[in-house]
Amino acid sequence: MNILEKIDMIEDMPLNESGIRDIKKLRKEFDKAEIYFHVDLDGVASAIGMKYYLENSGFKVIDAHKIQYGSTEYAIPKGQKGVMKVLVDFAHGKPLFSIHTDHHDSQAGVGADASTAFKHAPSNAGMISGEISPKDLFPPKDLEIINTVDSAGFAKLGLSPDDIINATFNVNKNIPVAKNHMMMGLVVNKLLLSYKNKPEFLETLVMKSKPSLISMFNIIKKLAVEHGYKTPEQINTDSAAYQGKQSEKVLKDGKLSDVKKLKNGQSVKIGNLLVQYGGGYMGAKNQYDRYTPFKLNPDISYFSIAWAVGLVQLSMNPFKKAEKDLHLGDIVMKKVMPKFKSVLSKEISLADVKRIFEMDITKKKLENRVGFTFDDLMALFEGKLKNLPDTGNYRKMIADITNKPFNKLSKKQKAIIEKVKISVWDIVMSSSGGHKAITNIAGVNFMGKGYASILHDIQYEIAKEMQKY
Repeated sequence: MNILEKIDMIEDMPLNESGIRDIKKLRKEFDKAEIYFHVDLDGVASAIGMKYYLENSGFKVIDAHKIQYGSTEYAIPKGQKGVMKVLVDFAHGKPLFSIHTDHHDSQAGVGADASTAFKHAPSNAGMISGEISPKDLFPPKDLEIINTVDSAGFAKLGLSPDDIINATFNVNKNIPVAKNHMMMGLVVNKLLLSYKNKPEFLETLVMKSKPSLISMFNIIKKLAVEHGYKTPEQINTDSAAYQGKQSEKVLKDGKLSDVKKLKNGQSVKIGNLLVQYGGGYMGAKNQYDRYTPFKLNPDISYFSIAWAVGLVQLSMNPFKKAEKDLHLGDIVMKKVMPKFKSVLSKEISLADVKRIFEMDITKKKLENRVGFTFDDLMALFEGKLKNLPDTGNYRKMIADITNKPFNKLSKKQKAIIEKVKISVWDIVMSSSGGHKAITNIAGVNFMGKGYASILHDIQYEIAKEMQKY
């Protein structure tokens, strides 16, 4: 038995009381299912685990679809009629899902009739494997890796940025089996993220993999060869090129005022915080990796990055033990963002909201997509909308128009929903938040032309606030 076979051994576990509420009732209603999953290691592993749980419950899983936050969330396919829809590892639900499992702090838009399994946990895959399934699906050693990646708990295991950025794996007989297993699992994560935008790659990975990182590793290698993806060695070479480019863009002894001057890819160190604007050049020969700033600046404790899509993020250095017990979500949401309430007080229409959320559908001329519906509107912004009555025919008309694709609306229909208003402040606050280790400010792009300057301003205030810690 070789070392990889040893890694892949799974002991049979005794049955226990678990499962999805109403799973037997759902089986009477459906015989087929399709799974929607978040685009990361935990999301893919959750989908694979859910696939096996559903198959063991008598369903035939016929397809899988990736889902991501932002406008792409509303461009997911509606799927086939008469087929049960299942959502895993995603905090925004929709009425079309019969089953919804997640492990984030809170969920929105969950259908009233959906069978749900929500629990704050290190990973959704772990919850599906160990609590929903009557017996463990993934080996415990696999779940430890998935949990570590999803929570970015690298410091406690002594992992370095190079361990996470590396895309190649070869068995090293000079280190323990468990260490080989960890390195293999981290490579699965790296390759999964490197190939995630390849057509049908993640969907095929879900449908063909068994619930183990070894299976996922082998399927990824096979797909890469079959479709001519970059080799792991080339990914490493291109990652090094990206790191070289980024190392030239760091102002190590910068000033607070430099934050507002940053251009794409540039960063400035201010105390124990690194502030960066954009990801820099990410061409074919430059392999972007989110952990590059920590490799280039191992001494920083915190990192803030702004993206031109209207997003600002503040996170702890996951490779460094926390020096102070800070809650970054509270710092940003309670101390920084209130300074922007007046700046973000601009009101926009429901027509604008729907147009922006359905940009991918419109630009790519997609058909049979879920779109931004009235249920989504209520889940995200209920109580914050102006000119929308609580009941009556006018409200029903607004709902009916909102449920239609934006690119199919007439001028008259658009004019009607233009009368419903919401402030960008309410959009941002409803779309943003986080926890101790990481927090996101999203939706600033709804301000329209010139919103990039607001991103700089938010980063400036974050940097100013973080100097107190």
